[in-house]
Amino acid sequence: MLTLSLTNNRAVTLFLIFSVLLTPKLHATVTASSLAIVGYDDSRDSFSFMALDTLAAGEVIYFTNNGWSSSQGRFNGADESQGAGNESLIKLTLNQSVTTGSVISSSDTNSAWTWTNSGLVPGQTDGFGVFSNLALQYESDQIYAFQGLSDNPLLNPTHFIYALHMGSAYYPGFSDSEDELTGDVPPGLSEAAKTAFAHTNFSFHGDADGNHSAWGLNMSSSEIQQLQVLGGSKSDWLNAIANSNNWGPIITSLDAAPEPAKTMLLLLGTIALSSKRRRQS
Repeated sequence: MLTLSLTNNRAVTLFLIFSVLLTPKLHATVTASSLAIVGYDDSRDSFSFMALDTLAAGEVIYFTNNGWSSSQGRFNGADESQGAGNESLIKLTLNQSVTTGSVISSSDTNSAWTWTNSGLVPGQTDGFGVFSNLALQYESDQIYAFQGLSDNPLLNPTHFIYALHMGSAYYPGFSDSEDELTGDVPPGLSEAAKTAFAHTNFSFHGDADGNHSAWGLNMSSSEIQQLQVLGGSKSDWLNAIANSNNWGPIITSLDAAPEPAKTMLLLLGTIALSSKRRRQS
């Protein structure tokens, strides 16, 4: 896991850690903008997110690629007998506090958190409602972070945290969900507030021909590097993350490809070392 320090008035120092802090924190409610999706691999069905607030132990966060239907007021396909909707649902339980700036991949294992990607969704009685890794569509899809009731959370979301749309020229932005490729901005989130983000650069996305992609936040982009040097508020980071120019392909070949968070870990490690050398010089 990696940690990114977010401040308003002092320079940001990137540093690498291998476990979250064990010091207990005061419980804080997870709200819209408490995290942002910063990496995605539609071949390995994995994603990464950055904590933009400290996330307290005991929090449960769900992620789904079922599109939001504004006309129906629910996730596409979610009902009492289909707890995972028409696509996928995965659950994250925080066993320990996760500090602001931490980046977690859905493929990571750690004592600080537990990913539930198998077994029946509570409230379900058959095999149609099971947890799983997000089976991401390569041409267009969405990733939603939300909290909900423990029974049938997909049908009973209590509030939304973040939404990412990754599409193509045929599916350029959020829209009312009609199928597995489409999804709208859910209540409480907005593109204006940067809590919902639709990519505008499609050159490195997957496409209808079955070409996959793995991409994420480019830590060497000028805007991200400026935030690293000068510091930045949560709003600054949301703006930077919701800028397609600050993203890029993580890999050029899917053979032995690393997961998004691990690739960013290496990038951040390099930046951290160079920052340390500059301070010592």
